[in-house]
Amino acid sequence: MREPQTLGAWLERARANAQAWKKALFIVLAALVALNFVITNHHPHFAGEGLPGFWAVFSLAAAVVMVVVLKKIVYPMLARPEDDNGRP
Repeated sequence: MREPQTLGAWLERARANAQAWKKALFIVLAALVALNFVITNHHPHFAGEGLPGFWAVFSLAAAVVMVVVLKKIVYPMLARPEDDNGRP
């Protein structure tokens, strides 16, 4: 019987294979978008939902907006010194 590996060992192996994981993820995402051209929504709730790949583009745009908001607005508030109370 094989001895169970620790989580740290598994994470090290996953980190060593990061490029393979990234390629696998992109292949799965591309396959899902391609399936969206074959499997269509017969009863979309609004016009955009009927377009193939709409949710992929929508989620990419939402992720970019969230990153911009976090980098430009939230991070400066969190990066203040600990003893700074916001008063001049």
